Amino acid sequence: MSLSEETKKIQWFIKAHPQITSLPNGQVNLNKKDVSALYVRLIDCIVDHNHLYYVENKPIISDKEYDELFDYLKRIEEHFPQIISSNSPTQWLVGQISGWFAQAKHKVKLASLENTYNAQDIREWDERIHKIVEGHKVPELVGAGSGHKVENQIKITYRVEPKFDGLSVELIYEKWKFVQAITRGDGLVGDDITSNVKTIKSIPHDLEFPVDVRVRGEIMMPKSVRKELNKEREEDGEIPFANTRNAAAGSIKLLDSREAARRKLVCFVYDILLVQSTKYKVQSTKYKVQSTLESLWLPVFPWVKIGKNIDEVVALCEDEKVKKMLEGEDIDFDGLVIKVESLDQRQSIWSTDHHPRWAVAYKFPAQVVATQVNSVDFQVGRTWIITPVANLEPVELSWVTIKRVSLHNWDFIKSKDIHAHDRVRLQRSGEVIPYIVSVIKDRRSKVESSKSKVQGVVKIHPPKVCPSCGERVVHEDIHYYCRNPFCPAQVKEKIVHFVSKNCMDIEGIGDSTVDVFVDQWLLKNVADIYLLLESKYVMQIAKLPWFGDKKITEMVHQIWESKKKPLWRLLNGLGIPHVGKKTALDLVKAVTSSEYKVTSLDDLTKIMSNEEFLTGIYGIGEKSVEGIGRFFGDRENKKILQRLEHVGVNFDPSKYAEWMLDAEHAKWSFSITWTFPASRETITQEMQKNWYLFHDSPTKTTNLMLVGEDPGSKKAKAESLGLKMYEWRDVVLKEFPFLKNIVSESVKPKSQSLF
Repeated sequence: MSLSEETKKIQWFIKAHPQITSLPNGQVNLNKKDVSALYVRLIDCIVDHNHLYYVENKPIISDKEYDELFDYLKRIEEHFPQIISSNSPTQWLVGQISGWFAQAKHKVKLASLENTYNAQDIREWDERIHKIVEGHKVPELVGAGSGHKVENQIKITYRVEPKFDGLSVELIYEKWKFVQAITRGDGLVGDDITSNVKTIKSIPHDLEFPVDVRVRGEIMMPKSVRKELNKEREEDGEIPFANTRNAAAGSIKLLDSREAARRKLVCFVYDILLVQSTKYKVQSTKYKVQSTLESLWLPVFPWVKIGKNIDEVVALCEDEKVKKMLEGEDIDFDGLVIKVESLDQRQSIWSTDHHPRWAVAYKFPAQVVATQVNSVDFQVGRTWIITPVANLEPVELSWVTIKRVSLHNWDFIKSKDIHAHDRVRLQRSGEVIPYIVSVIKDRRSKVESSKSKVQGVVKIHPPKVCPSCGERVVHEDIHYYCRNPFCPAQVKEKIVHFVSKNCMDIEGIGDSTVDVFVDQWLLKNVADIYLLLESKYVMQIAKLPWFGDKKITEMVHQIWESKKKPLWRLLNGLGIPHVGKKTALDLVKAVTSSEYKVTSLDDLTKIMSNEEFLTGIYGIGEKSVEGIGRFFGDRENKKILQRLEHVGVNFDPSKYAEWMLDAEHAKWSFSITWTFPASRETITQEMQKNWYLFHDSPTKTTNLMLVGEDPGSKKAKAESLGLKMYEWRDVVLKEFPFLKNIVSESVKPKSQSLF
């Protein structure tokens, strides 16, 4: 029986027997034999889910479903303490050691948090805390702590912080030097991931002063980075990362540190586990944690709120402005953490073996909806891969109407057991691509289609011929390919990518224009774009509907201007396997700073065929090296590159190289936050062109901050660092007049090909 089927059976049993309570005659409503059998099955089930979540990074149930299983296990152990097993996840977090890395012990156990999901859960937790504190008679101010009418009730103040959605880690410093990083693992033993964590730029290798300290933090992948990485994974036929935690864990556990560095992970520290200092006095009390971490130069997220009572805490948890503010950050949060503020009260409350009682997590409502797969199409990408795409009954999710979702490949379809006309659960978080979490199999036998006719489900089979050109498809590994280089769908995808914003940035040619030009045989590859500058082609275009003189003139101008774009844009636009924007930039920077003289296509081809040179570039992985070698060695690609050089496209890495800006040559460094009358990406690019160095998040080395409307936590952090603040309306356009050129640009929603 599969884990999914076993989980469903246990969930059904729990629903049928929600309470394990003592009856008047001293018996329980389940016999001991049934309980013992269920207990063993439940332990095995939770351990397997722990392994999927913490090691494989492929959870198949939601956090709430996991909590229901775990809570039921605890209730069994409360009523039947004689059957508690040392293998129970309540004793430690069984199933969370990967075995891929060397293992290391934690000196202080890394506990997890219990979860709450609504105001009632939070208030019930508050009542339990009050009973414990009042039972210990901790001397505190008397007041109405939780809003209940209890005479002489102990007052408890709460600290509310964001709950990071990432990979928990312990960082160890000895005499101010960073020496080790350990994953949480089972709380007692974790994986030693030091070599990969050293590549995270936000983690200092040296502290402000010599001290032996162990701290706890969370490793995450920024949403912007994950979006780019998922785009690459989609194009390569790989399943995208569904969330930050999967992305961070999958990256930090790579065996190649250079590839891990390429993922641009970040880390925020939020707790001190152990501190020893003889020469320097360190405030290590729990309520001084944030200021202590900041004094050590460790990265701390600046947002924190104090609730004088549980009513204020509940108000914070239910405040949509708080959720919106956190969603505006470039990292993911899945809730808030509520902590008792007083150290004395925390010590009186203490912890269980699994979690601290003085803290609890409030989880934001899951962004999951149910919809129906009406049909399945097959989409041909620019990397030859044929991708199945589900056409859905339109559904609103995270303020976006979703009509289509990628099914990635046939292994994904098989593992999820997806059929046409199935009801499915769909998830989307932040800017992550919508993702099918599971199939609702209970509704499989009779499913209503969009035409309100009852239909049975239909198995999804891979195509035998290309849906675009009709050529027979090739099956390799887990993918199906169309190997016809003249396939119209592939040609369109390659041209759309070539002209896109992060590539050659030819605004006059959009998706619909590419469709028309390819269908009219005006474009057969990316080099043909420059034929459109010739008068005979301009005359042909003028005969087409919707192409007036103004539109054609602007398009021709944009094509001419693209010849002067920096080389990294061309490399990114060519569709080289495993080469995106970041890798293209790294390649050109390496070429520019090397001993090799590159001014032409021939020079570039030689250096791009030099495997020793490529493998020596920090952040360039093995797949990228192989993809670059194959691309520049291909005969058809060479012809296209020669045509591009012939028409005057730039192949010299030293020309138009405003991207080469670094700290040594920059005027000032800047960061930017929230909403402006132009896109932040456009403002950033314009600032960089004028020799300002961009910092994604403000640090002590940042000089200034551009502040838009409704700024979030970045502004608070910038203020705490004493940065110069520039408000857009009053100051920015006076201080930086070159931004006036882009002020009329509207913020456009970023288009996505599937929805």
